[in-house]
Amino acid sequence: MAQKLFQYQETDAKLREIEVELAGSEERKKYASARKFLEGYNENVNKIDLRAKELIAVLTNLNKTYSKLSEEAKDFEPVLESSEDENEIAFYQKKIDELLAKLSKLESEIGALTEEMNSLLGTYSQLNAKGRVARAQYDEFSVKYKELKETKKVEMTKIEKELQKLEKDIDPALMAKYKAKRADKMFPILYKLNGNMCGKCMMEVSMSEVVKLNGGAVIECDNCRSLIYKEV
Repeated sequence: MAQKLFQYQETDAKLREIEVELAGSEERKKYASARKFLEGYNENVNKIDLRAKELIAVLTNLNKTYSKLSEEAKDFEPVLESSEDENEIAFYQKKIDELLAKLSKLESEIGALTEEMNSLLGTYSQLNAKGRVARAQYDEFSVKYKELKETKKVEMTKIEKELQKLEKDIDPALMAKYKAKRADKMFPILYKLNGNMCGKCMMEVSMSEVVKLNGGAVIECDNCRSLIYKEV
């Protein structure tokens, strides 16, 4: 059984070699990079749009308040000009000073929000420009990557058929373990016992496990989770 699984892994190595070649290709890298950007593009645009709406609402209210306070300040001016009562003049002057302080604070808030809005518009413009580039890159390299995979299709299909044939002679439970580790990007998966140690991590294997290996079984390393067999 162990030798059959080893043969399966040797054949599988040919398939993985092609997979690694495809994964490392410039076509896939550019395609994947563009796809990743585009996946977050709409979310980022929505965040900017939401913040812009919030800023517009706040700015609208601040401008309304500013206009209202400005009008109040103007209403006090005729009273100051016509009044001869010092107490009345002092009272209205105090009111005007308070309004002017509020207006000054509002001007600062409006200025800060306007600056943020301009920055937001700049970010939105940059994001759109990057989005156009990413979309063009995605369209171009998704096609090129598909064409590249197509050139490997015949070879991969041939290997996959060989694997299917070999799989028939391997215990289903053992095959399931192998495939699960393969899916987790582990490779190689099967290692030869080295003395009484795991051939991958060199962790010592217990005597009871060695007995199983002597009988032709395949075990799983408790340390690195690789599969271990003993060559007989």
